[in-house]
This record gives sequence, C-alpha cells and structure tokens, in this order.
Amino acid sequence: MSAHLNKAIHQSRKPASEVTEASEDSGLFATGICQLVVELIPQMRRTERDDVMIRGFADRRFEIDVIFAGRRAVEAGPLEEQLKALLRAARSIAKASRNNPPKIETLRLPVRVEGAWRRTAKRDETGWETCTYQFVAARWSLLDQNGNPMSFGKAAAVRTAEKTR
Repeated sequence: MSAHLNKAIHQSRKPASEVTEASEDSGLFATGICQLVVELIPQMRRTERDDVMIRGFADRRFEIDVIFAGRRAVEAGPLEEQLKALLRAARSIAKASRNNPPKIETLRLPVRVEGAWRRTAKRDETGWETCTYQFVAARWSLLDQNGNPMSFGKAAAVRTAEKTR
C-alpha cells in the first residue's frame, strides 16, 4: 500500500470518541467468530495504532500473529507480562546451567482465544504478493502462574454465527 493511500485511510478514521463497540467490532470481526487454542511465544510488539501483536502457533505448527486490537489491547497487559516472565525464566535457567538460551519458538504459552481470522497481503519489490493470516482476539483465557484460570476481553459485539475449531 502506498504511503499516500495509507495516510488517506488513517485520516478517514473516526476519532476514538466516536467509535462505538459495535462499529469497532464490526470491522475487527467481519469474517465470523471461532475459537482456537494458540501457543503464543514471547515475541510481541505494539503497532502504530497501539494494538498488541503476538506471534504464535496454531495446531502447534502453523505460525500466525494474534492481534489484540482497539479497546482489548489494554487487557493484553497481563498476557504480555506472563510471556516476558516465561522468557526471563528460560534465560535464567539457561544461564545457570551454562547453556545457550532456548530458541524463542520453543517457549510456548497455550491460550484459548475467541476471535476472527483476517488475511493480510504484502507485495514485495518484484510485485509478488504474499498472504499471511492473523487472528484477531475478542476474548481469551489462560492459566496464571499458580494454575488458576484467567479470562480477558469481551465477546464481539457483532451478530454472526459462531464456529468452533
């Protein structure tokens, strides 16, 4: 996408004060809601819109990005902290045993996520387009460090038929 087009799209967005839960969710969850168990790894970043993007694996082998967008990004803090703690613990164990730190892809935190799939496409400098899939989270649950369940997020404020995977 050209910088000009990207800027035009960004400027056409409503101010945050005018965005309702239903309008936000209709854009985020347009493809329908499903449930998925994802193994998240401690590789995360904040996007320019302050959404949280965390790398993970679906079915233990398919790499995806899980997006915690809009009003749900604030609730991703405990998840980010648990992933950071997982990474710190693995590095500490490796250091104590004088081993190399483990590959980040081996550090996985299982999380049950309810959300929707979104396809993104990027065109490289030669014109080839590469498609990737992201999973946009509405609600998610995981176990805390004591084994107690924790739930975050909110059901999508859209009317779609639910699917389970």
